[in-house]
Amino acid sequence: MIINSEQEMLTFGEEFASNLETKKSVVIELIGDVGTGKTTFTRGLAKGLDVKESVTSPSFTISKSYALKNGGNLIHYDFYRLRDPGLMADDLEENLKNPKNIIVIEWGESISSLLPKSHIIINISKNDNNSRNIKITDNRSNTFSGASATNGERGERLSPVTTAPWDADDLRSTGAKECPPKGIAGLSLYLDTSTPETILKLNDKEYKYVFANDLAEKLLKFIHDKLKENHKDWKDIAEITFMSGPGSFTGLRIGATIVNTLASELNIPLYDHKGNQKKIIVPEYGRNANISKPKK
Repeated sequence: MIINSEQEMLTFGEEFASNLETKKSVVIELIGDVGTGKTTFTRGLAKGLDVKESVTSPSFTISKSYALKNGGNLIHYDFYRLRDPGLMADDLEENLKNPKNIIVIEWGESISSLLPKSHIIINISKNDNNSRNIKITDNRSNTFSGASATNGERGERLSPVTTAPWDADDLRSTGAKECPPKGIAGLSLYLDTSTPETILKLNDKEYKYVFANDLAEKLLKFIHDKLKENHKDWKDIAEITFMSGPGSFTGLRIGATIVNTLASELNIPLYDHKGNQKKIIVPEYGRNANISKPKK
């Protein structure tokens, strides 16, 4: 099957969702190079499943979860950065037990032994004319059907062929040194204040700084300065991910306040480090708060 544009890939994902039997768990493994359209397909799949949240690449967070009407979740994994999946393998194994979940996996080589033998494999390859060739292997019984599962060229063209990577929000796809501008990829901001060494990531760039007792005073300026270094401003941030704990009480409180405020003011998605989208991040300290008695 030939896909000629990003819009066609979105439509393909949406059609694919309409043919899924969602009364039992479904595992979809996406195979393809960076920028071929794996996350674009997942966006279309989410739309077809009536997911209301904005779907973005889980490049930094490894996984992201979106609520489904059946009470389960659409869970999107990206194991590209993990040679050893570690705890994420346990997370995947637990999610596989829920029959209501639909699980999409990119770069699944490191966890291939955990995948059920009867899962869907979608292989996406890029052709010389920038179209995509889709090959679907489905060895389950009566779960997916329809014209989209057959080989052959799609009759309709929904939009002109584009020369840009279709997974533009995949932080690995451009290979550029500068952060990709909003409207093409958007800017993903990751913040970790759980230890004395604060970690800030702007797409594929990472910055570390050890604050003294001035985190609350200087953190916003630190973020702003790094945005400016990359020729960006607050309005260019498309999503925020926060390391919600466990860790330092003071650091987590300050960091959570910053990301909650930014996400609210900019009206952008906010995620914890497990990939769960949140309206407000509540720090997970990992132990009881050490609250001193008030002075008399």
